[in-house]
Amino acid sequence: MNLRQIRYFIAVAETENFRKASQELRIAQPALSRQMKALEDELGVELFERLPRGVRLSHAGQVLLHRCRSLLSDHDSIVQEVQGVGRGLAGQLRLGFIEVAALSAIMPNSMRMFRDAVPGVQLELQSKASLDQIEEIRHRRLDGGFLYNPPAADPEVVSMLLERHPVYLAVPDSSELSRRKSVRLTELTEEQFIWFHRAASPKYHDQLAEAIGEAGVSYTVIHQSESEAVMLALVRMGLGIAFVNAMQARRRPDGVTLIPVDDLSVMIDLHFAWRVDEISPTLRRFISVLSQLANPDTDATTRS
Repeated sequence: MNLRQIRYFIAVAETENFRKASQELRIAQPALSRQMKALEDELGVELFERLPRGVRLSHAGQVLLHRCRSLLSDHDSIVQEVQGVGRGLAGQLRLGFIEVAALSAIMPNSMRMFRDAVPGVQLELQSKASLDQIEEIRHRRLDGGFLYNPPAADPEVVSMLLERHPVYLAVPDSSELSRRKSVRLTELTEEQFIWFHRAASPKYHDQLAEAIGEAGVSYTVIHQSESEAVMLALVRMGLGIAFVNAMQARRRPDGVTLIPVDDLSVMIDLHFAWRVDEISPTLRRFISVLSQLANPDTDATTRS
């Protein structure tokens, strides 16, 4: 029993007439009759009661009609789903994101634009550190991710620069620095720092350390963390000061002030990354949305 026979059978069953069914199907009536006879022979039952005018379904035919309608509906749904996935209009997109990236306008805006354009695609979001996302993408457990400062020249993962975020100094409100509109690196000598752990972002860590070293700043690191939320919590307790992503100003905790650093040129680059050899039609559509929103040459804080 094949799909063509199923469609033929449904037409005959619904019209209860071979002539009408053949006209609807646009095939010769004898050919339709042969197909139905072959179907009955294959199943070993009579599907129709032949009447002087037309036909009527047998009990076996009634059961088959119910099943065939369900099967044909499933078949059509499968075809539509597969076609939708192939065109990037359906399916699932698994995206990672580092939490602070959600504070930038580009991430929520891209989600809204993508959902409006392709509502049939399910977005699955997972909050992960930048390097963890790279590993998940490399092992195909994520389709892509919003992350900072991806490793350069990765043979398996490529990325698109979306925008650049400056680095601010986080100080407790009890500090004299909190009353300043901006500071310079040389003013931070002998301060106690809560530092960003190098393992979480080697490029960012090294650029920051180099900039401070070139400024001749002597400082003490009292704690290292991979989480800026933890760093800000420690700053709030008055344990030290910290360099953090300027996007944190959008959820600055009480008791903490974020200050621009005039002579610190280090930027944190927000990228969208994906595996180089695996761009599905759905992911390609999402990247297209991002390309419309990306503005890598502009400081994102000036556009907030």
